[in-house]
Amino acid sequence: MGRKKPGKPRRERTTAEYTLQQLLPPGYDRWMTPAPDLDPERAAADPTLSAQALGLMRRLVRLRPVYGPKIPVQAVWLDVALDGGALRLRRTDGSVGNLPADELAAMLGGTAEAVDVRGAVHELHATGMLLVEPDGEDDTVLRVVVGKPAKPGDPWLFGGDIASDLVPKACIPGDLRTLGADRFAALAYLRSHLAEGTVGTAEEYATFEGVGFVERAQELFDAVADLVEVRGCPACPSAHLCTRDPEAQPAL
Repeated sequence: MGRKKPGKPRRERTTAEYTLQQLLPPGYDRWMTPAPDLDPERAAADPTLSAQALGLMRRLVRLRPVYGPKIPVQAVWLDVALDGGALRLRRTDGSVGNLPADELAAMLGGTAEAVDVRGAVHELHATGMLLVEPDGEDDTVLRVVVGKPAKPGDPWLFGGDIASDLVPKACIPGDLRTLGADRFAALAYLRSHLAEGTVGTAEEYATFEGVGFVERAQELFDAVADLVEVRGCPACPSAHLCTRDPEAQPAL
């Protein structure tokens, strides 16, 4: 009993991977599950379907590859806000400032023409680096997360929170165009651990869907190693979306 059988590898212990829904972001209590076969163009032939309902269907189909089968209503709010070409960002002092798409693109490492701003912002939202909250009846505002929960029940920390002073200020590397989805996911995993004061491992990451092997996990880690501990500041040439205090970053 307790002895390893010859020729049989020992099963490694793994840590559960939690979805955004399981981590219970504040205010995220409405989630939509579009049918797998949802086809807005086919539905458009139904004369009883309103333009508003058809528009929502199209948004859900576009968002599903990013968020998975369960989409928070905040993702739809964010998508609507992106239609206008500008977002609103809550600063660490609680004030809210406008963030035009071209400025956001610069923070993400390029120009509005060169960066898929909509896709990049949704990726950051889906991985819990940004959260969305209502601001009045028709507006939404972004909040930058500096401490993502390690497990359900742990707090979400934002710039300006007292507890966030204890968390490393992990800025989000900007040029997402050059990373690709697999490297971006690995970077998000490593930086989430950094913000939580823990260390991610290739053994754990290999258990995530789409990775499969420790060697592949380590290959992805090596590819983004130079970005894991990058901090942003006014002098930083890499155009990061910074989570430091307002005094330490350019005014929006």
